[in-house]
Amino acid sequence: MKLFTSLLVCLSTLAFAQETKPFHEEEVSYWNTKDSVQLKGTLTLPNQGKNFPALILITGSGPQDRDETILGHKPFKAIAEYLGSRGYAVLRYDDRGGGKMNKTFINATIDNFIKDAEASLDYLKTRKEINPKKIGMLGHSEGGSVAPGVAAQRKDVAFVILMAAPGRSMVEVMRQQNRDLFYTAKIDSTVVETYVTEYFDKVFPAFATQQDTAQLSGLIRERIGFLRTKMSPNQLFVFGIPPKEEMYVKQVVTNYNGEWFRRFISFDPVPSLQKLTVPTLALNGTKDVQVNADMNLQGIENALQKAGNKRYKIVRLEGLNHLMLPAKTGLPQEYAAIKGDIDPTFLEAVYEWLQKEVR
Repeated sequence: MKLFTSLLVCLSTLAFAQETKPFHEEEVSYWNTKDSVQLKGTLTLPNQGKNFPALILITGSGPQDRDETILGHKPFKAIAEYLGSRGYAVLRYDDRGGGKMNKTFINATIDNFIKDAEASLDYLKTRKEINPKKIGMLGHSEGGSVAPGVAAQRKDVAFVILMAAPGRSMVEVMRQQNRDLFYTAKIDSTVVETYVTEYFDKVFPAFATQQDTAQLSGLIRERIGFLRTKMSPNQLFVFGIPPKEEMYVKQVVTNYNGEWFRRFISFDPVPSLQKLTVPTLALNGTKDVQVNADMNLQGIENALQKAGNKRYKIVRLEGLNHLMLPAKTGLPQEYAAIKGDIDPTFLEAVYEWLQKEVR
């Protein structure tokens, strides 16, 4: 009898704890009418209050789910719950091909993602709980180029938060990414520079303008042939190039000769950033080896100054990686071993800024 009573007490306590969460979540769906795509997501709303300021969360590259789940980490879920507990509404949605979306990702580009974000903005403006004059966007990585892309075109984006976002052209970002990844992995700098200047710089930008598979394959083979005169087989293997190259060549062409990468490698977020006059917060971790903090935050600041933006803030978060988690090297190989969804210092920096600039 005592055991049964204790069980009832435990269940009652659990139910009470669940009921007293300061926010609730709602499954939502709405249409991007420009592309005839139905988007699906989660709207987090505070339990108390009304006329909430709101954020739209925009994921990084690839078909992500609404939580931006990466190797067990769910940064967007953590952001939504943290801000939902503090009086902000948060909309996060599945990418095409991610989560519950039934559309493929293969032909979608950043131009389509901008339309998806616009549709999310239009949807929030239909909700009576939301203050339509205080809807902003938080974009992570590639999503940090989508958000300015929307704000540059529309006057109803109230603020923008850039989370590990590019501040230079994508080809520049990728070039530095290659350097940082291999330098951090302790690869000899001379070998890295040879790879970057003689292979990356000549192969990957070619995908922006060239679609012929045979010509791209020929270019890759020619560049590998050059690298073989400068590097040992072991050094080439570090860059993923095996002794027998045909399978590698086929894989590179298959992976990169498509609409998304063609648009991605040719995209430059700077023109949109130079039109960004709304309050803007840009944050990056000093251990980010995918979107270099120094180079990109400086690029963002230069663009915002050119825009005449008087209400921006640049934040470097010490020791955090591309996912805004504490890291030793910042390399993606560490991601699975790191615990948590997102570091509290990131959440606190975002909240403090929102309280000042949006509340």
